[in-house]
Amino acid sequence: MNNKNTENASVARFGYISDYDAETHMARVIFPDKDNLPSAWLPVVIPNSLRNKDEIHLDINEHVFCMMMGNGIEAGVVIGAIYDNKNKPPESDKDTRKVKFEDGTEILYDRKNHELKINCVGNITIHADGNMKISAARIDLN
Repeated sequence: MNNKNTENASVARFGYISDYDAETHMARVIFPDKDNLPSAWLPVVIPNSLRNKDEIHLDINEHVFCMMMGNGIEAGVVIGAIYDNKNKPPESDKDTRKVKFEDGTEILYDRKNHELKINCVGNITIHADGNMKISAARIDLN
């Protein structure tokens, strides 16, 4: 077996965010299997970054999955956050997609019933540079 190939192989590793830079979208991760030493600054994978841009930030202590170059902690990427025994998914129905924020605000789409629900703890602002059209079988304003 050639040691050079195994030294350069990618290694999947689980860890926890120890530091996060929202401006560069990079994170440092501590890995329990590496004596909780912090990694170098690692880029965080996002869905889009060119013409469409996504901004999803990670919290300190968030449980993450990383792909590291070799067996070290100096080069790699944070693939994303994962659920574990302490942090369960907010919804267990396979037909719903839900985003739940720390303050209690929720956005939920039920694809089976074709229903979008938004429960906002604070204010909602909708802005359009052009016209706005609201169309429904019935609109109730309260």
